Amino acid sequence: MSKRHRTQQWSRLTAASLGLAMIASACSTGTTDPGRASGDATPTTDLSSDEIILTSGLGTVNSCDDLLTELQAEGMERVGPYGFGQNGGPIFLDDMAMESDDAMEESTATFDTDASVSDTSGAARSSAAGEGSSNFSSTNVQEAGVDEADRVKTDGKRLVAVANGYLNVLDVSGDEPGLERSIRLPEDVWDGELFMVGDSALLMTSGWTDLPFGPAASSIDWFPGSPTTQIVEIDLETGKTGSTLEFEGGYLSAREIDGSIRIVLTASANRFNFLFPSNEGATDQAEKANKDIIAESTIDQWIPTFRLSDGSTVVEEGPIVDCDRVHLPGSFAGFGSVVVLTADVDNGLSINDSLSIFTDANTVYASMDRLVVATPRWPEFDPSTGEPLDDETYRTALHTFDITDPNKASYQASGTVVGNLLSQYSLSEYEGYLRVATTAGSPWNSQGSESFVTVMAENGSTLESVGQVGGLGIGEQIFAVRFLGNKGYVVTFEQIDPLYVVDLSDPTDPEVKGELKIPGFSSYLHPLDDDLLLGVGTDGDETGATQGAVASLFDVSDPTDPKLIDKMPLGPTDLADADEVYSYSQVASDPRAFTYWDDTALIPVGWWGYSERNQTETNGSAVELITVDGDELNKVGSVRPPVHKECDGMSVEVVEEFEDQFEEDEAVIDEESDEPVDAEAEFAESETQPAPRKGDPEHYCWSFQPEIYRTVIVDGKLYSVTYNGVVVNDFESLEQEAWIPFKNR
Repeated sequence: MSKRHRTQQWSRLTAASLGLAMIASACSTGTTDPGRASGDATPTTDLSSDEIILTSGLGTVNSCDDLLTELQAEGMERVGPYGFGQNGGPIFLDDMAMESDDAMEESTATFDTDASVSDTSGAARSSAAGEGSSNFSSTNVQEAGVDEADRVKTDGKRLVAVANGYLNVLDVSGDEPGLERSIRLPEDVWDGELFMVGDSALLMTSGWTDLPFGPAASSIDWFPGSPTTQIVEIDLETGKTGSTLEFEGGYLSAREIDGSIRIVLTASANRFNFLFPSNEGATDQAEKANKDIIAESTIDQWIPTFRLSDGSTVVEEGPIVDCDRVHLPGSFAGFGSVVVLTADVDNGLSINDSLSIFTDANTVYASMDRLVVATPRWPEFDPSTGEPLDDETYRTALHTFDITDPNKASYQASGTVVGNLLSQYSLSEYEGYLRVATTAGSPWNSQGSESFVTVMAENGSTLESVGQVGGLGIGEQIFAVRFLGNKGYVVTFEQIDPLYVVDLSDPTDPEVKGELKIPGFSSYLHPLDDDLLLGVGTDGDETGATQGAVASLFDVSDPTDPKLIDKMPLGPTDLADADEVYSYSQVASDPRAFTYWDDTALIPVGWWGYSERNQTETNGSAVELITVDGDELNKVGSVRPPVHKECDGMSVEVVEEFEDQFEEDEAVIDEESDEPVDAEAEFAESETQPAPRKGDPEHYCWSFQPEIYRTVIVDGKLYSVTYNGVVVNDFESLEQEAWIPFKNR
């Protein structure tokens, strides 16, 4: 099939699948009583544990009229003189304190359908016929077989990285890797994540719009702006882009299983021209006016929208979903929307299916069978008085979707657990049960907090608790979670780090088998085998004071007696002329920064040092390579990027050695000793010491080491990716082979 034909197919299929959503905009604003297609919602029920409360299952409606009627009823009940906010101005729907949480080039594109298979060991093998069997690492993922979108991807032939407003494409197929091209992203786009599909990349970026999409745009006098998500296919061979799908909402996360991609977005219904009182005496009139605005609203103001563009031409725009694919919680959960898209890489990367839930979300988890969307549910407050409408317990709502059909996602069940999630690693689906680790209490205050592991099962449209163990980390917060088979490992911290081992072999009776208390805490836990866990986190002392980054080795062969058998500081423990040094690892906040390859852990580390005497700062970055020998951690070596030099914020070049910028006859005097010093050597030792440019005493330069945020191994070469470029080293000898700089807009 030709490149042009595939591009036309992509445009037609995408427009056709999303064009069905335009039906929603044609619905009238009737006032008939809503009829839920899935039947009446299950009422809220207290479980035997008073810490767990069920939510009802989600329901759908029969028509856009019914959907609008229900949304208007909820809006009329909650709108006040400040719209959906209270005191101090509007609070838009994705920020409400309710039960909710938190120009590219036109082109042709070609691709094949042979994708890489990811696993949690970081290994992947190309399945493309006739291309050999090149070994290369892949994204460090939570669940085997479930790939996660990331800033850096490789297929063993190319390495693709999003950095500094560019999509950078590197050829890594030969002995001399190099930058093939840098594809500039639009000015209003920042950051992005991608999947590689043959010779194409599916790129999902975040941006902003000051104007709403779709039919409702003409009726809005004032619009606060909205995050946007752009989804675009890019031909990696030519650098050209196909049609762009843009959504009025923020990108949250994406997963890929056997060529089926699920993209999760969040959006708010902030399309109302609410009036706000100019003084206290005008609140009644403002509230009445705002109720009238809700009563006269149309469905277009409630459902988030999409825009399909071909170059600079808008081909189609309208609601993201059909009204009968909009799911409503049985109890109010906010006016924000979570949208789940299903894209099929075997059919021109078209969007095959879309559905939404009227709620907000901040966490996405996926196994091979289930997609789970988690929503923090804050206490709901009366918009007029500011008083809580229910108790002040913080909870998390969970919605599960069956994703075994590669062409669509189907809603299954909903439930609620007490407390808050740390991250996607707080969730795990195993043998039909969903395990959830939460901390109960305020997310911002550990006083009175307690952590739980709850096992849940789908019972019709209800996700109900079948077992629970609590009492973990009283007065502490969860800092790390890892579910592995029928065991769970939970790290809490306030002053001392308890590592709990939870036996989940009986889902109805989870039990804490062992506990280990040590200073500091782990933020990420990686299984090395059935008996060993590697932790990456922060060291500490007995008083609870935290120190630098640390790797820890745990023996969990006996669940009743977990042991810390070794630990190793990450980064430098001291620096010349530095009174204090602080080190950290990106792995702590993003496990995708971790790579485990050939029995070696690759951990990016950054550090910062400060000298009180010299009033200078020093920073650095490296990848630490660590292996395990028996019960010991061994540092194999480290890789550091070259020094990046800038003058007044403008990049000059990347250098590995200091280049003299001083006049030969210029004397540099030490301020304390009044003695001449070697200026070149002084600058080389201190990576932040400013240096004047020749003939311009006001101009100064400085240098730093760019932070490494991902590592990739391809055919025995280690690629350490920074926002400024890629360091290439031999994986065995660690000898540096190349530095490949990126463009910087």
